[in-house]
Amino acid sequence: MSGLPPDPAADHRARSPVNRALWIVLAALCFGIGILGIFLPLLPATDFMLLAVICASKGSKRFERWIRRNRFAGPLIRAWEEERAIPLPAKLVSIAMMFFSAWVIWIHTGFNWVFWLLLMVLTVVGTFVATRPLPSGKPRASHD
Repeated sequence: MSGLPPDPAADHRARSPVNRALWIVLAALCFGIGILGIFLPLLPATDFMLLAVICASKGSKRFERWIRRNRFAGPLIRAWEEERAIPLPAKLVSIAMMFFSAWVIWIHTGFNWVFWLLLMVLTVVGTFVATRPLPSGKPRASHD
């Protein structure tokens, strides 16, 4: 152990209690939207989970660890950060919800420009989700 002080750059948390509280609130909001994104097709769950981790890392290391270890968010975050991969259950739920959304939109609007525009968006998003690789299942060394 050296006599040097700890590197302040190693801790990315905000110093002000107000700023830390704002980062924690923002992280909680992103986490909540991410949970909704698991079930709603136009909300990208993984993106909001990653934002939640980033925000939590600036407000509370404990909250960041909790998000990373959460049974819903943890596997999505790990798979995306390590391999840019989406697990098969997440792909299936996402694509199924996109089909359901297209059906609901068609029921409510018919074959008008709104339907076709949203169908194009859902097709692009669905193609992106479907073409992401599956996680290899090989865990990397933990950073905790």
